[in-house]
Amino acid sequence: MKRTIAFIMALMLGIMPLVGCGKGIDGTWVLVEEYDANGVKTDAEELKELGIAETYVISGDQVIYTLEMDSASKPIEIEFVLEELGNNKYNFNLSGGLNFASVEVKGNKMTYEVGEDEYYSKMVFKRK
Repeated sequence: MKRTIAFIMALMLGIMPLVGCGKGIDGTWVLVEEYDANGVKTDAEELKELGIAETYVISGDQVIYTLEMDSASKPIEIEFVLEELGNNKYNFNLSGGLNFASVEVKGNKMTYEVGEDEYYSKMVFKRK
């Protein structure tokens, strides 16, 4: 009996890391930091003061982006198709295949870079 219990426990310990090993990218992601071309950081509190809120809701291969701004009469919503690249890297593509952003997930943090030169920004999102 002890041998059977020990075997089952060893089997469970071997299987547990494979099941639920991280959450992948599915979930709700909220913008918490933005860095401009000069490396200047805008944190969550400053974004709130500016009246800016960006959110991604990701489920399966569907990505829904929502931008809320005090200056907009209603939220702006864009739907993307998720493309998994491996190694916790993904593309957010428009339905026609055009890539909007290439993102990387590390734990509960998702980042991507957009623009170039003086229009460059690094966006940092955290899982809600």
